[in-house]
Amino acid sequence: MILIYAHNSSTRLQYICKFIFNEQLGITHSITIDPEGFRNHDGPKINYSDIDLGNAFNIKNHQLLFENDIKEQETVCFDTSDYKAFFEINNADIAFDIFAAIFYLISRYEEYTPHEIDMYGRFAHENSIAFKEGFLNIPLVNIWIRDFGKKLKDKYPVVDIQYSTFNFLPTYDIDIAYSFKHKGILRNLGGFIKSPSLERLTVLSNLKKDPFLLCSSSMNS
Repeated sequence: MILIYAHNSSTRLQYICKFIFNEQLGITHSITIDPEGFRNHDGPKINYSDIDLGNAFNIKNHQLLFENDIKEQETVCFDTSDYKAFFEINNADIAFDIFAAIFYLISRYEEYTPHEIDMYGRFAHENSIAFKEGFLNIPLVNIWIRDFGKKLKDKYPVVDIQYSTFNFLPTYDIDIAYSFKHKGILRNLGGFIKSPSLERLTVLSNLKKDPFLLCSSSMNS
């Protein structure tokens, strides 16, 4: 178990710690706001503050996880350990506030601030920090967490890290499931008059499968 000290156990901090430690690193954790109890803890611990609390893994905190509103954040990218990062900090065991940076990305924080929209009324990906800094197609959060896990293990060899496994489940957005079947008599009659088709007749006569079902079968094979 890892003990984490912060001056405030905010909802955002609880959320991101659960994601990083429980879901990604397979480590149990606890958050404390008691500095003396933290100092006296003899197991692995992370000091997420600017206070000197003795020997611990130190991450100086950005203000993001302790705010209650949503506003523009200054996200100046820099290179560290062969990857991009932002929310830079100094004199710590890691060069940036990884907790705040991960929260910013996985919550898609920037999409809730004023932005330009695309032709469909959505957040345009060209406006994202990931696109502008060239890591849109890179699993940066996972890279950060892997590197963080190694640094944590170096400081506390007793920590048993169980990285999460990756599963890929593709889905398909199908607007029309059938080309000819289940359209009703009037729609099929109108379609045939507009564009006479032997294929339509053979499908409706159950002599041939609907062509859209064939497409679906090929995608799943």
